[in-house]
Amino acid sequence: MYHSSRESVDEYKVTCIEFIRDISRDYKDWVNRYNLDEEERGWRLEMIDNVVKVTSVWIARYGNTIRKIDVIKDDGINKMAEFTAGYPFYLQVYVDGQLRYAEHKVGMIELDVKARAREESNSSSNSNRRRVGITMYNRRMNEMFQLLTATAVSDAVSVVSYDSRLMDAIDAKVILDASKCKESDLISITVVVGEYDEDGLELDKRGFTTLIRIV
Repeated sequence: MYHSSRESVDEYKVTCIEFIRDISRDYKDWVNRYNLDEEERGWRLEMIDNVVKVTSVWIARYGNTIRKIDVIKDDGINKMAEFTAGYPFYLQVYVDGQLRYAEHKVGMIELDVKARAREESNSSSNSNRRRVGITMYNRRMNEMFQLLTATAVSDAVSVVSYDSRLMDAIDAKVILDASKCKESDLISITVVVGEYDEDGLELDKRGFTTLIRIV
């Protein structure tokens, strides 16, 4: 989706809000095609609808430039894709106790990544414990995280550290350096956590996207 030079910021807001609403129908169609129980299906559909609502509000309220609108829109698309896929293992990412959407001051931003592997039992009743850990967002492009920013300086945000250990359950930290940001800048970050068997083979992975507004 591209912005036309003839469109004003307000017109682009309306275009993107309509786009988010339209594309959400495709994601919900995919959910309805999956063989899910009613509780899980209902939860995923509800979460997608909530993303549409919150994304639309953020675009209207904070999208005062084309770049900011794009970051909020793309963040919403990422979130809808994540809820369409669902979470086979426990995964949450917090910023100062805030989930999915956060406000933070200029400086170092700490993301708390909490995940827990599923525990399965084999036929001999022995527990087969899986492990989880932060993994790459895009191996082909060698990207550890997806980082979308709307800042005046292109390199205003960077990941300075993260914990990639594999454990039964993790409470890991991802540290963002946003010291070059200014008030009202936007950051969207997707953290991916993989689930592994005892031999280190990746069995599954899921992303968790957080939108941060600098205040």
